[in-house]
Amino acid sequence: MKIDRKSLGFQVVVPSFFIVVGVFVFLLVVIDRITNIVQDDYSRFIATAAGNEASEILASKSSELTSSALMDNEVVSEAMRKSTREALTLSWSRMGHQGIIAVSDGSILNSTLPAPLTRAIADHCVPGYFTIRYSDTRYDCHTEIFPLWGWKVITVVTPAQGLMTRSKIGLLTPFMAIGCLLMSVGIYWILKRNLNRPVARMVSAIGRGEQVEATGVTELDFIGNEVNSAFRHLHEKTAALELELNERIRAEQEVRARDEHIRLLLSSTAEGIFGLDTSGRCTFCNPSVLAMLGFDSEEQLLGTEIHRLIHHTLGDGTPCPEQECKIHSAHREGKLIYEAEDVFWRSDGVSFPVEFWAHPIVKDGSIAGTVVTFIDISQRKQLEQQLLHAQKIESVGRLAGGVAHDFNNLLTPIIGYAELLKMNVQGNDPASTRVDYILKAADKARVLVQQLLSFSRKQILEMKVIDLNQVIRAFSEMLRSTIRENIDIRLELCRESHGIRADAHQIEQVIMNLAVNAQDAINGNGVITIETAQVLLDDEYCRQHGETIAGPHLMLAVTDNGCGMDSDTLGKIFEPFFTTKAVGQGTGLGLATVYGLVKQHGGNIWVYSEPGRGTTFKCYFPVVDEMPDIDMLGISKQEAFSGEKRTILLVEDNQMARELAHELLKELGFEVIVAATPAMALQLVEGISIEMLITDVVMPGMTGSELNDCLQKKYPGLKTLYMSGYTNNVIVHHGILIEGINFIQKPFAIHDFAKKVKSILNQ
Repeated sequence: MKIDRKSLGFQVVVPSFFIVVGVFVFLLVVIDRITNIVQDDYSRFIATAAGNEASEILASKSSELTSSALMDNEVVSEAMRKSTREALTLSWSRMGHQGIIAVSDGSILNSTLPAPLTRAIADHCVPGYFTIRYSDTRYDCHTEIFPLWGWKVITVVTPAQGLMTRSKIGLLTPFMAIGCLLMSVGIYWILKRNLNRPVARMVSAIGRGEQVEATGVTELDFIGNEVNSAFRHLHEKTAALELELNERIRAEQEVRARDEHIRLLLSSTAEGIFGLDTSGRCTFCNPSVLAMLGFDSEEQLLGTEIHRLIHHTLGDGTPCPEQECKIHSAHREGKLIYEAEDVFWRSDGVSFPVEFWAHPIVKDGSIAGTVVTFIDISQRKQLEQQLLHAQKIESVGRLAGGVAHDFNNLLTPIIGYAELLKMNVQGNDPASTRVDYILKAADKARVLVQQLLSFSRKQILEMKVIDLNQVIRAFSEMLRSTIRENIDIRLELCRESHGIRADAHQIEQVIMNLAVNAQDAINGNGVITIETAQVLLDDEYCRQHGETIAGPHLMLAVTDNGCGMDSDTLGKIFEPFFTTKAVGQGTGLGLATVYGLVKQHGGNIWVYSEPGRGTTFKCYFPVVDEMPDIDMLGISKQEAFSGEKRTILLVEDNQMARELAHELLKELGFEVIVAATPAMALQLVEGISIEMLITDVVMPGMTGSELNDCLQKKYPGLKTLYMSGYTNNVIVHHGILIEGINFIQKPFAIHDFAKKVKSILNQ
């Protein structure tokens, strides 16, 4: 067996042997004393090392313990506790130590010592190294606190008995005093040189957490190697923990970023989103919910039974019991609930229409609540009402267009022949009175058709840039003669002149209808105010009022101090044939005509009224950059009409209208070629020179415009007069007469027809 000259035994025993050769007993006592001192330090070191080993085990388990705690899984946590206890017990057994695991309330989880000793040590334990004497035996202990579970892990080291205790050599102590003195000096010098200094360097290195360098002493180097190995293992675990911590921090940052992104999405959407648990209590809500429901903070909704706040009553005013609530049906029935139209109630007690979706929330295979998404559909309902109103207008327009052509063709011969008949009836003949009645009835029928066309935006407009103030001033005298004398008419016109593109005669019709409507709303004395002003319509106004273009507009307002209207009446005033007057006192087309004309001019009309506080109608017309046309007030140079005979081609598919026009043209001295259809007209003019074409616009087979195009190829510069009761967009664009087109509206008076023909031929 090879002797290790660097071992502690060799370096201590051999020199001591030569020193205490005659004083063996004395030397044993000294060695026993010094060994106790060394053993105390060694026991402290062993206990500390054992405690560090326990700490290392706990540290190695800390990441798993943290994960299980975050998972809040008690089964996993209990398994981890059990695994940790077994690891500690195995470590104690491997190192030849004992151990105790206690909790903060003093109870013992695990112990390898007898119960009385366990209780004594647990009651006197302090963090770190401590000693306790029990039954004349000293126990070196080291306590590690594990805060994750509140454990106290106590490692117990039982020191070996001293030399004096193990032998009876102590009886020789009185005889060995001198030997002990000599031995103490020698051993002290040896240990100081060979043991204390290496141990001090080792302890110092351990205290600084540095690697323990080789001391030249085998046992100390073995301990140093173990310490270094423990340090490396601890560093590896620390690095792994740091890596795991960094990864966990990164994952938490990603989760926070994702949560922040979701929060921003929920905060930015205009849709209201809130969650309910299975008892109907609010669990979350986004800012749109607070804004639409009129609440200031989430705390006002969270934890409350939201059904009682926002869905307690249906739209018709009947209560909505919670068991019948469709929102709660989502988690009761476990299916998606969709309602296209319902009502929610704001915090101020006002309801508003909503469209909502209720989705059940499924967690671990069972329904945990409901998430509700809803939108305020007030604006959509307003747009739907506007669409319904537009559809009514379109329906009436199609009806008016279908009736106008045939009805005006019938009125044309009625009015024409009645005028011819009146010319043949002299004086106060009763027949003259009867003819007047015929003309008056026909004129009312003509006006009625024109009102229908105006309302449905089928009225033909001759658009010019006009000065609205000039039109109002010129028309005010006629308006004054129409309105009752006990009603004052006041004009409040803007100082600036702004041009609008309009048909002056139709604008007069708008003013007249609004003024007459205001007159009918005033009982006794009153005031009608006509006002103009330049306004700027913004995008928000245009969004709420369809068919309106943002920009500068000229406002025409007619205000009265009459009886006013309630909300139900306001919703119907522009409908055709709606009237609040007694039967026989109104057609119900006055305001409908105003609406149609304003819309046909590209404008918008708005009304405000309250019962007993009068009414204001405001019409907005787009302002144009062009200067208004100068109105010559009807003064124009009258050109003499040539009596020379000229040839006119008359094309009209209605027999009575055709015969009337033929008769009138013949009386004016024209040569007339009459045709019932465009195809017949093209055949009749073969080889004949014509100077003018008078044609209906809407005819079978070919329109009047197409006939004119065919004849223009044969007769360049041919003058054409179109006549119709309904043009069907043949010679008009969006109801506006195409520039350069000569047109006369059916039914027409015979003198207007003659004047129009002469004017065109003299151009």
